[in-house]
Amino acid sequence: MIRKADFAATLLALLATTVSAVACRGPQFERSILLDAIPPAAEGSDVIAKVEILEVSIHEAPGLYPYRVARGRALQSIRGTADGQIVEIYAEPDSCGGGLDQRAVGRAGFVAGRFKQFVNEILFEGSWSNHQIGKF
Repeated sequence: MIRKADFAATLLALLATTVSAVACRGPQFERSILLDAIPPAAEGSDVIAKVEILEVSIHEAPGLYPYRVARGRALQSIRGTADGQIVEIYAEPDSCGGGLDQRAVGRAGFVAGRFKQFVNEILFEGSWSNHQIGKF
């Protein structure tokens, strides 16, 4: 009986440390890709544009978990894109959000970040916390 209690305590401790390691630390750390406006923290980004999300799909690559990619059309280019350009956006969320899914299709907002090589494709990457964009 003592062994079961020791095992349960160890398992509970393991779960508690695992959950806290992936949990978001609070509302100020919640993340967004689509922004209502360009925050001062994002003004130095390589890519800044207002985009409309056209679709969100799941991409797969050998040895990696499937990940979300959103396709967006640049409605207003500020830096690093051209008006009308299709931009592929890394849209996989983390524990604080920052992802896009099918509910984002049709939405428009500003993105700020950079293009980055990801596996065999070039994806836009840019996710901002509420603290960085001044929401908190």
